[in-house]
Amino acid sequence: MKIRLMLLAATSLMIASCDTAKENANAVSPEAATSADSAGDEEAIRGQVARWLDLIKAKDAAAIAQMYTEDGAFMPPNAPIGKGHAAIEQNWAGMMATPGFDLNFAPEAIIVSSSGDMALDRGTYRLTVAPDGKEQVDTGKYVVVWRKVEGEWKAAADIINSDLPPGGG
Repeated sequence: MKIRLMLLAATSLMIASCDTAKENANAVSPEAATSADSAGDEEAIRGQVARWLDLIKAKDAAAIAQMYTEDGAFMPPNAPIGKGHAAIEQNWAGMMATPGFDLNFAPEAIIVSSSGDMALDRGTYRLTVAPDGKEQVDTGKYVVVWRKVEGEWKAAADIINSDLPPGGG
């Protein structure tokens, strides 16, 4: 009788552990869930980058400014920091008014925080202007810190700096 009870207990434990293993196999680990969310967030940010580039082509400084958080900051080279939508719009409008203005940029890396509410976008840009009728090209790098606001990714801080030596030449 004791052997039968022991076998019954052992069998019950084995069945219970099999059910637990099956549940664990079907469960999504926190790391996998974060990875899936992170990939979706990265895609959303890439979508924002594409939208931004379209707005640059359209020279729509007002819409570009709305891509920033309320307290966002734009830090272009050789110009004062633009804080808030009005100043950011003014900075972008001034840049885009330069004759021959053309800007393209591309992320090299987008890293989403584990909390899923902030991200880092690091990349390169190519800027062309012709203020005196002669085309000038600048290449450089940028960093945008994105923050998720009410489910939408917005630029909280945006800094650009040139690869050219001081003096532009």
